[in-house]
Amino acid sequence: MGEGTGEPDGPAELEPREAQAAAQATGAPVRILGPDALNLPNAFTFLRAVLVPVILWLLLQDGDAPRWWAFWIFVVAALTDTADGWVARRFGTVTPFGQLADPLADKLLVVGVLASLALVGEVPWWAVAVIVVREGAVTVVRTKLVKGMGLVMPASASGKIKAIAQMIAIGAYLLPVLDGAAPDLLLYLAVLLTIWSGVDYAFRAGRLARAAREETGR
Repeated sequence: MGEGTGEPDGPAELEPREAQAAAQATGAPVRILGPDALNLPNAFTFLRAVLVPVILWLLLQDGDAPRWWAFWIFVVAALTDTADGWVARRFGTVTPFGQLADPLADKLLVVGVLASLALVGEVPWWAVAVIVVREGAVTVVRTKLVKGMGLVMPASASGKIKAIAQMIAIGAYLLPVLDGAAPDLLLYLAVLLTIWSGVDYAFRAGRLARAAREETGR
């Protein structure tokens, strides 16, 4: 940011993917659902969402065996996040639907499993509430950018770090052999990173929207 100019940040200060998204913004709504949305990466995204109730059902069962099943199903669900992104980039099947549905599926997985753990009394509800508020606010901003400016917000580094911290914390709670303070400490760290990434996302969204308006005004 330039000193003493009072001018807002320009597109040059955006990350490469954000600058590209700003340059491609048309100011018109993007068609989210279309024939191109029916592809393998989006199938992985859908799978990640439908596994949430399976994990909840397993958590409600007694014994270590269902718990281990819940842990490994969660690991598989988390790995599909990497798989769908790799496949989409490898085979050129990145779509507006996938760019929106992928983070939504991540949010559903995290919030759904955390709420399931809270239902069985293992995770405090306040932590779930903080994450829900952050994820809900980001989803609203993403939707407004798409509908109002035809702009799909790329994932940021802070969002990825936050997601990894959340996944690790949830995995620690699901592991039958891990107890004590470790899962709680990992959850507190994940909550702090969630708040940090939410603030970072708000600033990035503002810069990206401003840059897109500048590009479309040229």
